[in-house]
Amino acid sequence: MVIGLLVGGVATYALAGASLSRTTTTSISTLVSASTVTSLQTVTSSTTVEKTVTSVLTSTVLGRQPINTTDVVIANTTAVGGIAIAVNAEAGAVYVLGTSSLTVVNASSHSVIANVPLLGNNTGGVVHAGLAVDIGTGTVYASVQGEVVEVNGSTNTVVGEIPLNLGALAFDYATDVLWGTVPSGNPNPSPSQTQTGRLVGVDVLTGSIVANVSLGFSPDDITVDHWTNMVYADGCAGSFVCGSEVAIVNGTTGTLVTTVDMRSAYFPAMTMNLSTDVLYVTGMAQLAALNGTDGQVIFSSNPQTCGPFLAMAVIPASNEVLMVPQNYDFLLVYNGTSGALVNMYSLAGPANGVAYNPDTDQLYLAANGDLLALHDVRATGNVNATLIGAGQACGLP
Repeated sequence: MVIGLLVGGVATYALAGASLSRTTTTSISTLVSASTVTSLQTVTSSTTVEKTVTSVLTSTVLGRQPINTTDVVIANTTAVGGIAIAVNAEAGAVYVLGTSSLTVVNASSHSVIANVPLLGNNTGGVVHAGLAVDIGTGTVYASVQGEVVEVNGSTNTVVGEIPLNLGALAFDYATDVLWGTVPSGNPNPSPSQTQTGRLVGVDVLTGSIVANVSLGFSPDDITVDHWTNMVYADGCAGSFVCGSEVAIVNGTTGTLVTTVDMRSAYFPAMTMNLSTDVLYVTGMAQLAALNGTDGQVIFSSNPQTCGPFLAMAVIPASNEVLMVPQNYDFLLVYNGTSGALVNMYSLAGPANGVAYNPDTDQLYLAANGDLLALHDVRATGNVNATLIGAGQACGLP
């Protein structure tokens, strides 16, 4: 499953010469174009840096059986959907994006606080895993077809829209810029103009587009380092065979810093450890760590199973990387320094989303339409890599 695929989005706003006004009502309403954008930049990279990534077999601890989630589950909040998960630890809230609604869950009681319908131009449901939170104001942004919906985190009501058909989202609260992906072939923002893959940055205070960065590949996911204002995107340069790429963009200047060729036929997943400035990217039989400043490969390890991976997250305190494989009902935990597989959580069924709450030290999984809250087991060694096909040859189906 590739959650980042675009399904026939339609939009009617041009990037050039348009300002994106936002409504301030408590329900979704029609947006009207306003004044001219003066900060619009169309930026392309003058050089593309390709790095060959060689897989290195990483030793794996074998000894104990994987952790059964039934032994460490704290709560199971049912029927909340589960395309994407976002956590606002300061507000004590967990957000789960469904196909037509945003569910708000209390991080302590695990009860549903609100269920916010996402209507507006959403004729075909959510087409991307687009969910981002401004932890400063508590505002939540969610992609629906044709626009980005703005939800007040205090009242849990829709208070505005940004009229851009964006995919994955990331918010830089240091600059108040919301970043979103525009996959190749997306007729966005003008149906008459086919776009190349790009990132768009929108100043949420003014509604102006402040960056429009051409990538040279179709982006699927995005993340931001608010300490350095660097923006990261991954995706595919090809169609049938992915040819995965990672782009690093300077979010302050809106310029492409470098592009890393990951040499993988499978679509990638990505997460960032803000405390170490390390970006983690997956591939066909690959877990790679990249320097967050220049994209240099720190290590590339064999994750002991084949991709693709559907979601990733980081536990900063222990420097561990959480990964959800598409083909096995496990949550996998890797050492963020070496790439070694150190823990496995066995699940009752498939999962497609993962997040971590540093305030409660809990893991969240979107699984079978439910939200699972789990204790984080810090003792390592609960690994049996044969259960996830360790040593198998990975390739195209």
